Formats: sequence, structure tokens, C-alpha cells
Amino acid sequence: MRKRLFGLLSVLVCAALATACAESDADITEKIKSEISTDRAITNASNIEVSTHGHVVTLSGTAESPIAKERALTLARGTDGAKRVVDNLTVASAAPAAAAAPQASASAGMDDAAITTAVRAKLAADGKVPADAIEVDTKGGVVTLKGTVKTEQEKQEVLQVARDTQGVVKVEDLLTVKAS
Repeated sequence: MRKRLFGLLSVLVCAALATACAESDADITEKIKSEISTDRAITNASNIEVSTHGHVVTLSGTAESPIAKERALTLARGTDGAKRVVDNLTVASAAPAAAAAPQASASAGMDDAAITTAVRAKLAADGKVPADAIEVDTKGGVVTLKGTVKTEQEKQEVLQVARDTQGVVKVEDLLTVKAS
């Protein structure tokens, strides 16, 4: 009788510990919000809403690009405790950004030639990708990047360097990843 009681008590203690260690919905939500807000591929994290109910995560709101949307979904799917991720994200339209581009770049005090020069200089200084392998063109504060990189990670780094340049309103990605 004592063995059975001890065995039952052990099972209850294990169950209580498992429940205590399990991620709560609030914990999952906070982890994902933190990951999204610190990811370099997502520049406007405040437009992405995260909610969790029964360990099912829902992402809603607007991502600034298809890359940012996919990155937010990947981060959510990779979070401990998230059983499933519901994608209610939309991607921001390029037209409003392009229309706002001349005004935004002018307010930053940089013309298109200066922005192009700044992006090229930052790519050269970064040194991770040969700067001459990337073509940079700027119109109305919208930077278009063309060329070939070795990996998806290199591509993301090049895009982020351009995004982080003063006066850049939007970055258009025409980069290709070299197939190995």
C-alpha cells in the first residue's frame, strides 16, 4: 500500500512540475514579441501584433515586406511552447512608400546620389560581400539592389546595410543567391 501511495505521489509531483515548467500563453507572446522587435530583418515590429491562446499563436497586422513577414512567422514557429502559428499578417503596399519617398529622403537631407554613395560605402566598409558585386540604384529614396550573393544570410546582411543607411525610405531586393 505504501509503495502505491508513494508511486501515485511521485506521479502527481511530476505532473505538477511539468505544469509549472510549461510555457504560459503570456510567456510565449512575450518571447515572440521580443524576438520580432530585435530581429534586423523586421524594421517595423510595432505594426505586428502577437496573441497566444491555448499555445496557438496568431500574428496579425502589417509587415513592411514579404521577407519581414516570413521572418516573423519563422520566429513564432520556432518559439518553445507554440503549438501552431496562425498567419493573419499582410504586407505593406509598396505604392504609399514610393509616393512618400521623395519627401522622406528630402527631409533626411540626402539626395539620391548621396544615398547611393552612402550605401556603396557602407557595403565596402562591411566587407562581408564584395561591394562591386552589388549594383546600387536610388530613385526617390528607394534603393534597388541587384547582384549575386553566396548565401541567404549574405543577402539579408546586404539588405540590412541598405535599410540602415540614412535617407533610405525603402529597399527593393533584386539580389539572387548563387546556387551551390
